[in-house]
Amino acid sequence: MLHLLLGMGCAPRYTDASPISPAELETPLPVQRVEVDGIELAYSDEGQGQAVVFVHGLSSYMGYWDRQLAAFTNGFRVLALDLPGYGMSARPDAAYTPPWFSSVLVDWMDAVGLDSAVLVGHSMGGQIAITTALEHPSRVDGLVLSAPAGFETFDRGHAQWMKAWWTESRALETGESEVRAAFTTSVFNESDEHVEKLIEERVRLGKHEAFGGTSVAVSRSIAGMLDHPVRDRLDELDVPTLVVFGTDDRMIPNPVFNGGRTRAIAEDGAEAIKGSELLMIPGAGHTVHHDAPQAFNNALSAFLEAL
Repeated sequence: MLHLLLGMGCAPRYTDASPISPAELETPLPVQRVEVDGIELAYSDEGQGQAVVFVHGLSSYMGYWDRQLAAFTNGFRVLALDLPGYGMSARPDAAYTPPWFSSVLVDWMDAVGLDSAVLVGHSMGGQIAITTALEHPSRVDGLVLSAPAGFETFDRGHAQWMKAWWTESRALETGESEVRAAFTTSVFNESDEHVEKLIEERVRLGKHEAFGGTSVAVSRSIAGMLDHPVRDRLDELDVPTLVVFGTDDRMIPNPVFNGGRTRAIAEDGAEAIKGSELLMIPGAGHTVHHDAPQAFNNALSAFLEAL
């Protein structure tokens, strides 16, 4: 709702632009495809060494790791996938809960020959990574959680409101002004050419018939995160973990339902994970790895080298 109000002042630029298909989305590395559990998944796989898998967040795809993937191919086997429902991957009629995503992720690892990997997850991808480490601990060598969902909790009434608001057609009804407002006031703190490209892709992809499946995936993903909380299980994690938040995250904590300081959420979650390291990057927002790529990449590099 806040994005809708803010969006009223954001002039659209792509009203007359033609639709693009999922296959036309830009990616940092060459794309491969594999069928997993009857679902075609798009992914990248470059480099050699310790395997590092990047898992994107809600409503995003591999392109959101633009400032990480190529940077780590010298020394590591870098993989990223478009989760089902998003990016270039198929859009099945599925649950889209963190446990379901985790199961697909592990089966995808089998398909590409990965016994285990470090999981780098952003936002929803962080909750999926946590779920994978809880349910499939032997497959996870380490966790890097970039502004992860799952640390913050919601009471039943607030959760029900969010699930009711995010209907399966909601993303289809989101116009460019609201998209632009969300990207520039909540998702990113540093607006630049890359963010503008992502806005253009979102608006033009939204005109393609495939986006109906993404709209369903977004709704079910939100419900899935709320219905499968992990905060009370963080103390079960037994894997090296790096937690990274921006000090100026405008999405965590939720400004409508919880409020407060990002640092409080970050410290509470990190303290629950034994032996974890917490990095708060000054000025960065929710997509912390985009807003402060050098600081994020330096921290990730140090974490990987210490394993």
